[in-house]
Amino acid sequence: MSRTPRQKPLFGPVDSSGLTVTDVVMQTKPQTKQQATFQRLVRQIEEQRAQVAEWRTYGERYNQRVGGELLPLFARMREKRIAMLHLFDMQFHQRNVVRGKHQRAKLRDIILSLADELLLEQHDEAIVALYDKYSDLSYEDQADLGKAISQDMVEHLFGVQLDDDDSGDSIEEIFAKAMRQQQEKARNKAESASRRRKSAKQTAAEERRAAEKKEISLSVREIYRKLASSLHPDRASTHLAVEEKTALMQRVNQAYDRGDLLELLNIQLEIEQIDADHLANLPAERIEHYIQVLRGQLAELKAELASLLAPYRSLVPYTLKIGPVHVDKAMDAEIARLEMDLRQADIDLEAYQDAKQLAAFIKNFEMGGELDELQMLDDLLGSFTAPPSRRRKR
Repeated sequence: MSRTPRQKPLFGPVDSSGLTVTDVVMQTKPQTKQQATFQRLVRQIEEQRAQVAEWRTYGERYNQRVGGELLPLFARMREKRIAMLHLFDMQFHQRNVVRGKHQRAKLRDIILSLADELLLEQHDEAIVALYDKYSDLSYEDQADLGKAISQDMVEHLFGVQLDDDDSGDSIEEIFAKAMRQQQEKARNKAESASRRRKSAKQTAAEERRAAEKKEISLSVREIYRKLASSLHPDRASTHLAVEEKTALMQRVNQAYDRGDLLELLNIQLEIEQIDADHLANLPAERIEHYIQVLRGQLAELKAELASLLAPYRSLVPYTLKIGPVHVDKAMDAEIARLEMDLRQADIDLEAYQDAKQLAAFIKNFEMGGELDELQMLDDLLGSFTAPPSRRRKR
């Protein structure tokens, strides 16, 4: 078995007692590309782990702020909007308050729009009744019709057939289910074609990759077996008590179940089963196996970090590298905006009890760019395939 050139310590002989694998490999100078790759992956994994730990810790604080600061403000804002809805309803029927067909039609649209927004947030039978009072089509019938139109469009677009009771209530849910169904059909078709067309060369390549994967797995399993043997309660040890062995073996089992090569190596270093010289001069074949495992670990950590960051991306959309400080600033700004909106809502609730001020509001009010179902579908497609399309107003 070939061996890599011996690595030279940067600062003389390395004392590995009390150090991690990362500490040890960072104090040695790589002599080959393999050794450099191994060191880089070890460093990147530690960096990713630190970020994952930071965001997990921050997630707890973020949830506390959401529950303790944001949600109460949203609840108060909803109460104000419901009060505004009832004020509009009352003023609609007051004599000499809302005058003329145009003004009444516009206030009717405002009431329906506000009721629809509130119902999208949370179902409320009292608001449904108020919606039905002003709409030619009941809220339930309107929802069924919108769902049927959306489902028909999506089925035609993707060439799939969705079950009526399994298509969801919103166009987003319908779209997601249709997309999954289409992807599954395409995947099955591709797999079927692949099985038919697979050549002897492709089969041999797959078998070779499977064999390499098995060898890599055996390398990790070998470390596990050495640790398990050394930490067995019946094995004599001059420096480890039975309780220490039990705790270490729990760590070994957990690391092995996760496929965490770095943690297994750390435990070997911790119990002096390996030392700095061993890590610095691994055989080339063994380093290559470790590199493949570490690449898999790094990919999993990156995916976990992306998942942890996903909820915050909408708060900090234009920052590529976000940190907790950016999210805190965004939350502070949202809290300030909600508090300002609450103050304005109180002012409006008082002002619109006056017929003249209500009339001025209705006159100047413009329905804000609601999207029809077709435009929503265009935007959904754009989010997957192209830049967002131009929005059309009703």
